[in-house]
Amino acid sequence: MSDFDLDGDAILRALIYPVQFEADPLNGIDRVMAVVVFAKHLNLALPDVLAAIDTGLASDARLSELIPQGHSEAVIRGFLSALRKRLETEPERIQATDG
Repeated sequence: MSDFDLDGDAILRALIYPVQFEADPLNGIDRVMAVVVFAKHLNLALPDVLAAIDTGLASDARLSELIPQGHSEAVIRGFLSALRKRLETEPERIQATDG
């Protein structure tokens, strides 16, 4: 479906899934950070999350089609961009998850 790897696809699906029914996915960023990015049970490495977002945003893939949901491509890309920016602005939380 996309022009990037399956691991990246899986991470992006995990990031989009919790906000699929949000009227505005930007309202779900805190939840996504808590239940996906920094969730111990998923054991995601932050560099992998950032790489998946970067690769997805740089691709021509239809990210809005990674899971069935009603948001436009622009809304999903805007959500991922905002999530990426948020992850960059919380270095203390990010450092707490490294190593």
